[in-house]
Amino acid sequence: MKRLGLCASVFLAISCVSQPVPTAQAEQPQASAAIPSGPVRKERLESYAVPLVIKETVSFADGLVDKITTYAYDEGYKRLLSTVSQKPAAKNPIERTSFEYLGEAVSSKSTFAPDGTRLSTYEYSYDSDGALAKETMLDSKGLVQSVSEWTWSNGRKSTWRVLTGAGLIQARTEYFYDGDRLVMARLLDGSGNEKGKIEYIYADDDTPVQIKYSTAAGSPDGRIDYILKDGLVAQENVFRADGRLERRLSFQYSPDGALLKKTLADSAGRTREITVYENVYRTETRTVVYYE
Repeated sequence: MKRLGLCASVFLAISCVSQPVPTAQAEQPQASAAIPSGPVRKERLESYAVPLVIKETVSFADGLVDKITTYAYDEGYKRLLSTVSQKPAAKNPIERTSFEYLGEAVSSKSTFAPDGTRLSTYEYSYDSDGALAKETMLDSKGLVQSVSEWTWSNGRKSTWRVLTGAGLIQARTEYFYDGDRLVMARLLDGSGNEKGKIEYIYADDDTPVQIKYSTAAGSPDGRIDYILKDGLVAQENVFRADGRLERRLSFQYSPDGALLKKTLADSAGRTREITVYENVYRTETRTVVYYE
């Protein structure tokens, strides 16, 4: 629980006018002056493309490929069905993950070893509003290892707690907001003692630009700074508690905003790892309201 690693508004305006009715005493009806009406509310369906990763290639700084992960979807790319991670020269995958659904929501996720043996299973349940409420992790024998539980209020995450397989509370996080902005997360241990906090700093357009970590005593415990370009994170700088740079991530995007490349550099600026993404696009539609 230490590192976390993010709408359209519709305005309705209706204007109506009425014509005066001539009275019986009037010798001759007088034509009323034309009163201009307000803008008319209209709607249209708009199609847009959503990028989805289908292949992820991780390489070392010298270009040697370390790992390739492929993503499989259903027809129409509505659901992610599985991922397979493999070393370039290996015959069998190093890990495979499969997903099952109940309606539109993921109900379980299972990971498998190279020989096909199930390693772990994550089961998910949701509240009446469709928000994730519980995640149960089971080992290869089906025994519960840990449970995460979330509570929500008005569509915003309120708490997150982690329990052992035996039901003992290990940790808890409480979330605080300013309007719709998440501004702070308070970290507690299983006994309710404060262990630290996380603060979220935003730009004027509500885009996160910094995350600050502190200890229970209030001492700095690291931070993450974000550099934005065209509304997207172009660079992520991770700093240690003493203020020294630990690592840097740089991101490159296509003109339509799809992530194409991620570069990991160390504190000295030396490239350590490069991840390249290949994408497909899912077509979705939305209702756009306009006035004319």
